[in-house]
Amino acid sequence: MSIMITGGTGFLGSYLARHLLIEKGVEDVVLFDRYPDPRKLQGIEDRVSVVEGDVLEPQELLAALDRHRVERVVHLAFGVGGPEPEKIVPYARVQTMGTANVFETARLHGIVRVVNASSLAVYGPHESTSLHEDDPKRPDSLYGACKLWSEHLADVYNDEHGMEIVSLRPCSVFGLGRAWRGSFASGLVHVRDLPHYMALTELAVRGEPITMPPGSQLADWCYAADAAEAWWLALMAVNPPHRAYNMRAEQRPIGDYTAELRRLLPDARIEVSERPAHVGQLMDNTLIREELGFAPRYTIETGLADYIERIRSAPDVTRR
Repeated sequence: MSIMITGGTGFLGSYLARHLLIEKGVEDVVLFDRYPDPRKLQGIEDRVSVVEGDVLEPQELLAALDRHRVERVVHLAFGVGGPEPEKIVPYARVQTMGTANVFETARLHGIVRVVNASSLAVYGPHESTSLHEDDPKRPDSLYGACKLWSEHLADVYNDEHGMEIVSLRPCSVFGLGRAWRGSFASGLVHVRDLPHYMALTELAVRGEPITMPPGSQLADWCYAADAAEAWWLALMAVNPPHRAYNMRAEQRPIGDYTAELRRLLPDARIEVSERPAHVGQLMDNTLIREELGFAPRYTIETGLADYIERIRSAPDVTRR
């Protein structure tokens, strides 16, 4: 089987590529990326096909699909967070037209199953403490609005062209290679002016002082290796009853992550922010468990241990 991942050398793409090759025995994994980053492919460089291309260029997508005889696609090429005001239009163009190009070229190539990366951010501010897939969507960020738009476009392709595009709405996924600064669109860490907690983890491993978000804040968690399994299940599901699935593993306070980080790094200089904890969105994950068979293997403790081991074995990935 040949599977193409857009944004394939990014954070989730690199975890998924490794999972497909090592855990699932997929022989042909194609990583389509505008800015390929070989640092995240340590140990599998010779087993993947890296294609430098832009989702805004449909001919480049078609060429990759044709050359590698791709049978299924995972669409992960998507900016995260929120852009600077002067970059809103280019950002939205990639998010919307890029997604449209992926769906359309897959259709032209005869591909039925595409797994689309949506987000918890589609829900926006919500009174519910356990969001279900059919709850109202009120995104309050450009990121969330574009993700919701991608789900609606997927519905059009499914209804009018007989495709089977499945969208996953992940919570904040943690793991090597996703370290960035700023507030987080999904509501996990709304502590502005602080780096994202994954950037903090990588700084702590390097011996730098960090300040973690408030410990009492309850959050959805999923380690990237489990997220990769969720994408695989969505790729292979036969007649999935739903078109969009919430994706998370545990629901635990951020303080548990901080405590485990301190245990694993006893010499780390870790403080906790005194700012009030933010009440973020929390998702119900019943559907993905019951309908796709998602059974996460990693907890905060085991995921963080693996994450730190990967940071130490690939230090270049954590440096920007």
